[in-house]
Amino acid sequence: MNLLNAFKVRLNTLAIVLIPVCIGIDWAGRSIDKALNLPVFLDSIGTVLGGILAGPWVGALSGFVANFINAGTVDPIAGWYSIVSVGIGFAAGIAGYLGWHKRPGAWVGVWLMVFLTASIISTPINIGLFSGQSGVWFGDGIYTGLVKAGLPTWIAAYGDEASVDIIDKLVTVLVAIFIYQGLPRRYRSLFRMYEPADSEGEERAPARA
Repeated sequence: MNLLNAFKVRLNTLAIVLIPVCIGIDWAGRSIDKALNLPVFLDSIGTVLGGILAGPWVGALSGFVANFINAGTVDPIAGWYSIVSVGIGFAAGIAGYLGWHKRPGAWVGVWLMVFLTASIISTPINIGLFSGQSGVWFGDGIYTGLVKAGLPTWIAAYGDEASVDIIDKLVTVLVAIFIYQGLPRRYRSLFRMYEPADSEGEERAPARA
């Protein structure tokens, strides 16, 4: 399997229609988080869904636009993190191309790709904007403890962000995969990124004798 094929732009009509749906899911998740003051973000569920369903470009575009909509409505600083959502969309799209979301045993791979991408890209943004803090109380507590222990700011900042993302991205990936599984198989097949012979087993044409 040529991994570079995952990066081919596949913005057909269905993919374009899917993007605003994913944006709406991202916005709804962040709105719920803000309304309930949850210690997570919930702003990437649509981004991950778009990535695993229709490829990295759909996921990346959905996340990028959603961040600016969030910035103008429920989260003023969200625009600064638009590049994080682009990374998450690509990570989910690659995992989707590899078919990890179809096998429960490989879901941890989707989670790790999304988690590592989000935490690594977010850390320098946090350092630049907020001296390394994520803005989530328990993560910032970890940051304070690590700084007092004499660790460098970038390590404390990553520990802060990672402690939040490890939970947030687990919830994000699981919800996105459950939404994917809840879609009709015929509908999912319209977004396949493979040739029919490489698609899900239950969608393959029966072999002839």
